[in-house]
Amino acid sequence: MTGVHIEYRDRGVGRMLKLFQRTEALGRGIRLIQWTFDPLEVRNAHFNLNRLGAICREYHPNLYGVTTSPLHRSLETDRLLVEWHLDSARVVAAIENLVKNPVEAPAIIELPAELEDWQREGSSEVGALQARVRGEFTRWFAKGYAAVGFRTAPGNRAYLLAPWSDF
Repeated sequence: MTGVHIEYRDRGVGRMLKLFQRTEALGRGIRLIQWTFDPLEVRNAHFNLNRLGAICREYHPNLYGVTTSPLHRSLETDRLLVEWHLDSARVVAAIENLVKNPVEAPAIIELPAELEDWQREGSSEVGALQARVRGEFTRWFAKGYAAVGFRTAPGNRAYLLAPWSDF
């Protein structure tokens, strides 16, 4: 588990750590790294999908159970499983900054502009949103779609999904 202390965010530290991890893994013949993140954490969605070029095809409801951690805000610990295919053209393009933030996709899962406010306030709206997002991801993933990007425009944030196949 890795994280960057709030005082050091937006300085490229997290990206440097992930790129170092990628170099080490490729040097050992590892081509895929996986981890999970909370689908309601907008910064993580942007970082994982847009900046690293990862994809998500699995949604795990309440993966760690309800905890007492203030990070989880008494919510179920839903997680998206990240697939980082280290030597794929998609990842190479993302880490070399050749891809602009995606804006179009055949399917989207929108997040409200008020999400961070709701999270800070401990609003019950977050639980309702989590349930909606869980249902939408579950339906799209069952149809063979993957989360391939995250739109970050203020007031217009959404997961971008597209049909995906390993073949």
